[in-house]
Amino acid sequence: MKRQADIVIVGAGIWGLSTAYHLAKAGTSRSIIVLERNTAVASETTRQAAGQIGQLRSHPLMANAVRYTLELLSNLKEVTGYDPELNRTGSLHLAQCDERVTSFEAQIDHACALGIAAELADGMLVEKLCPAIDAEAIKGALYVPDDGYVNAHSAAIALGRAVIDLGVKICLETEMTDLGLIDSAVDHVETTQGTIQTNCLVVTAGPWAGRIASMAGITFPIQPIRLQQARTVRDSELPEHHPVVRIPDQSCYLRPENGGYLFGMFDPDPLPIDPRALAAGFSTADIAPEKDLVDEARRRLAPIFPILEELEIAQYRQGMITCTPDAGYVVGPTPCIRGQWVATGCGGMGIAGSGAIGRWLANWIIDGDPGEDISIFAPPRFKGHDPEWLREECRHVCANYYALESVTYSLGQSGND
Repeated sequence: MKRQADIVIVGAGIWGLSTAYHLAKAGTSRSIIVLERNTAVASETTRQAAGQIGQLRSHPLMANAVRYTLELLSNLKEVTGYDPELNRTGSLHLAQCDERVTSFEAQIDHACALGIAAELADGMLVEKLCPAIDAEAIKGALYVPDDGYVNAHSAAIALGRAVIDLGVKICLETEMTDLGLIDSAVDHVETTQGTIQTNCLVVTAGPWAGRIASMAGITFPIQPIRLQQARTVRDSELPEHHPVVRIPDQSCYLRPENGGYLFGMFDPDPLPIDPRALAAGFSTADIAPEKDLVDEARRRLAPIFPILEELEIAQYRQGMITCTPDAGYVVGPTPCIRGQWVATGCGGMGIAGSGAIGRWLANWIIDGDPGEDISIFAPPRFKGHDPEWLREECRHVCANYYALESVTYSLGQSGND
């Protein structure tokens, strides 16, 4: 084929579809094409995401971003007719040491300043929310009642159907193979289905963004890291109102899914994955289950959730988290290439920030301004750093995701979102 589009988006995960949705909702006459190499949208890292949406972030920019995502998904079915399967059951953070309890107390005041409802949960509330918890295994708890979780795949499917209704063209089984430039400006993209003329390219390809960047001889400050999760068989006593549970002192998280428990852990020895060095067809399906890591997560969680020792594993789930050295997104125009935009570096906050990512990029492309100061996410902020240094810094960020004094914790991240 030989086509023309005002905007080409590469990657039909939740970030790419959110960007297409916000662009199309702006009501302009721009033609938009979304390229997806798989046979369906959201088949890679979006599908593997835990989908936890926590508002408690120390940086006001991120708190506002998550708040907007919750608003978007809360209203999506009414606006579009498509259900993202959002559950606003709140989130419960558990402490197993005095230092963590102290940090929870400090976060109450911070939450109030951000306009976020939060409270220290007593034993009665913990038992009501999560009856499977052994109260003797924890020293305190922080409850954020308006948080939630979403079936990330369903949310992306809902956005995909909505953008088609708005006139966006999604080209499945179509992979970008090269970028055509004229005087350092985007002129066209080559795909497995032919050439598309365009002056605006948006790269929302997650861990594969580095491969696309290399087509223009540039790099992004990202490092994909292996993610391992598991879901148990059904627990007949798991309540419908069960919140997301985060156990930062064990680097673990847990939430309901399909009547069982979806749980995971941030690997203390993270495995970096570089799609640029692997076969062209590499996907998350090629990542082998690491049962030892899942067993370790269950061992850490079992003193708090003894039920996990009784429930068999129904599904092993593998994916990737795309990290940066400062735990921030990579969002904005590529300075050395006019007409190219990028959004990558989810850092475990891919679903939580997905609404804001789409809004920022759409505003920037249409109005020349993202609508907020997001300069902290500028793509070239680590330009010139040694690749080995970048990889090790990203591994450190991932391994210390919940550490009290880590860079990640200071940004207010609250789980694999």
